Order: sequence, then structure tokens, then C-alpha cells
Amino acid sequence: MPLNTLPLILVAAAAPAAAPQPAATAFEHFFTGSTQGSGTVAIMLSGRHGMKDRARGRMERGALIIEQVVEEEGKPARRRSWRLVRAGGNRIGGSISDARGQVAGEVAGATLHLRYTMSDGPTVEQWITLRPGGRSASNRMVFHRFGMKVATVESEIAKVD
Repeated sequence: MPLNTLPLILVAAAAPAAAPQPAATAFEHFFTGSTQGSGTVAIMLSGRHGMKDRARGRMERGALIIEQVVEEEGKPARRRSWRLVRAGGNRIGGSISDARGQVAGEVAGATLHLRYTMSDGPTVEQWITLRPGGRSASNRMVFHRFGMKVATVESEIAKVD
């Protein structure tokens, strides 16, 4: 089963300086450059196995583009391409090469929450939470098929450069 994988300003009379933008821009910064991750895949009735990934991200005309290679134990490496764009406020839209249709999500504090459907059927909810300092993040993915949880991925991602 394949795996995977980003302001409102109020104006009032004599208002103080605008509050800083939410930490949302930290996601674009975190994924720009090289990252690598490792963790486990747990598949219902099949057990657990290891996985790792490496990725390179860049900003291109307002979109975060991520080229990723995912390696799962016992399977050949596969490439994934991500394109994530801010869709207003804290909403995120975009595409992932092995997803069917659009990716939708939002940023809430230090967490990026994405929803999409994989090309081979399961729906995915993914939460990427930046750790303090912005050099690492936790990644949790939950795969559902016919309304049942069929797999999870738990991994840690680290910024390399």
C-alpha cells in the first residue's frame, strides 16, 4: 500500500501594530531544502515495518514543490512529487503525484493537517507538527478504506540543511 506524504489582519482606529503572521510560513521554510525522515508503517493484519524518506523542497511561483523518495522495507523505492499552495488564510490546496484529485488542508499553530485520496483507493489524513526550533517535525498518517482504519505511518522528519 503506498504511503504518502502548508493572515487575517484586523484594522481598527488607533490599532496597535499588526500581530505577526501565524507560524504557517514555518512549514514552507522547513520543507525548503533537504529533509529526511524515518519511522514505521503499521498495516492492519500485516504487522509493522520500517520506512524512510528523503526530500528536496523549493518555492516556485508561490507553491511549495517537494520531490520525495520513499523507501519501505521489502518494496522498491518510489518517487512522490508534492505541490502545496496557500488557498487563503490558513487553508492549503495542491496535489501529490500518487493521490487522486486535490489535496486539501489547513495550518493550525504548529500543525499542518492534510486530507487526500490515494490513487489506489484509501483516504488519508496526515498531520505534520513542527517541533520547537523548527529543525524537526513529527508526521502521522492514517489510511482509511471503506470507513475503516487500515494503516498508519508514524515518522520523524529532520531538516538536513
